[in-house]
Amino acid sequence: MTRIAATNITSPLGLTTAENYAAVRQGKSALRELDGCLGLPGHFCVGIFPDALRAQVQLEGFSWYESLVIWSVKEALSHTDIPVSSPRTALILGTATAGIGELAETPEKDGLYLAPGLAAKKIADTLGFVSTPITVSNACISGATAQMLAQRLIAAGIYDAAVVCGADVLSSFVLAGFDSFKALSPVECRPFDMERLGLNIGEGAATLILTKENEQADDWCLVDGCLNNDAYHVSAPIPSGDGLARAIRKVADPDRISLLACVTAHGTATLFNDQMESKALASAGLGDIPTTAFKSHFGHTFGASGILEPILTMCSLDEGKILPLRGFEELGVSGKISICSCLQETDKKAFIKTQSAFGGCNGAVLYQKGSGPEAAPKQTLYETVKTVEIDPEGLSVDGQSIPLENQGAALLPEIFKKYLADGSRFFKMDLFSRLAYVGTGLLAKDTLEDSAPEDRGLLICTLNGSVLADRKHLSTFSEEYYPSPAIFINTLPNVVLGEIAVTHQIQGETTLVMLPSLDDACLETLLRTTLAATTPSALIAGFVDCESENVFRASLKLLKLKKR
Repeated sequence: MTRIAATNITSPLGLTTAENYAAVRQGKSALRELDGCLGLPGHFCVGIFPDALRAQVQLEGFSWYESLVIWSVKEALSHTDIPVSSPRTALILGTATAGIGELAETPEKDGLYLAPGLAAKKIADTLGFVSTPITVSNACISGATAQMLAQRLIAAGIYDAAVVCGADVLSSFVLAGFDSFKALSPVECRPFDMERLGLNIGEGAATLILTKENEQADDWCLVDGCLNNDAYHVSAPIPSGDGLARAIRKVADPDRISLLACVTAHGTATLFNDQMESKALASAGLGDIPTTAFKSHFGHTFGASGILEPILTMCSLDEGKILPLRGFEELGVSGKISICSCLQETDKKAFIKTQSAFGGCNGAVLYQKGSGPEAAPKQTLYETVKTVEIDPEGLSVDGQSIPLENQGAALLPEIFKKYLADGSRFFKMDLFSRLAYVGTGLLAKDTLEDSAPEDRGLLICTLNGSVLADRKHLSTFSEEYYPSPAIFINTLPNVVLGEIAVTHQIQGETTLVMLPSLDDACLETLLRTTLAATTPSALIAGFVDCESENVFRASLKLLKLKKR
């Protein structure tokens, strides 16, 4: 259990938690219908900052994404005395696309665009952090993943406090990408409603400051959480909701369910996600718990949503209220779910936040006001059973060089054809995805049969992630405006983890972390804390990065739980 010492929400509805809660409490929405948004043809409904508010937040010499993060973190820090200059204070960011907007809006020159890990370093240096900043990029569950990582690092005694900020920005790049999937609603979204048409994209940042300090009766705490993978499809949720239901069950046993005031749902208002989520809530025994959602106020803020939305729930429960789901009129899903359609009273002080994402990811996080029982530390031992190294010059397995004919980017198709050839989407993948896919495939082949799917995990660290795919996606824009959905899906760097999970039925936790530089000590810390918190039977972990078509590296290993 980790104490929440301070919060901030920075959105089109306000620059503080109090301003945002007051606006939501009054039923206000940041969503605006625009023709020709951000230079794109067509009609859109988006959650976008008004010019005057944006001018307050924008910093000279910083991208819009960096400015949002800096503002949100500084405002949250103003409510605490947490020492950012201490090596025992972490900065952890959660984002789906980070500053990808700056790349899209400067086609001749990248301008302010930095890979997320480097952007995090720039932000950390500006704010005075001395610890290595960590960026989690797990698509829409990035905010939840960042919080879980922070809790683990604090519980392991590596940090005393963690500043966790989730942020994403609205850009033509992202808007066009989701439009190519036909996933956008032209009007305000209506989660779980019969008349829902799709999602709205929004922008914003939200910050939680977590600390190990002793909990007081009036403290909100992050109690527990679970992350996993459907292992079903990279962009479509499993219809049964099995993955999300498993995550919920991990954090909500019958005793905990009785304490819940509500569920704050992901509620994207897309046809398939809302249907899946209703099935998951029903399957996990939460069908009678009041359920609300906040995307009709802000749009889908991606990495920010997993932090912004629980902060609002904490505010409402402090007031003894469960806020209604804005725009909801008639239930349009088949799973048993109790939508909060009007303001409700409650004296309970606990809730669950659910999330799902591209790449097959799911998350459920439990928050509670006041202290509770601490989980007993787990004692586990692991051994490395196989290693794989790939670079432009060749392949080695367990330290032995494997003879191959090709080098450079042509090396990866050769490895795939010789050793995998599994009918996957390999030849539609970007270079980063191909590298991660073949590296993990060599480790997983014929080695995972002795572990259950839900006991398999995946942890990949990177520097550049999907930057090469980002640039390629931008090149598919034309005057006729036909961005490629096939390329856009690979601009989310965690999507390859979904590809790997589907192929090898990895239904445990799958996480992608972006760093500013290759830091072996940081990689080892991430590995140890992941193993201690999730205790998988098998975990594939390591470093995968592509700087260019002919500069890349994968260094991966398969670890298995030692049998006693």
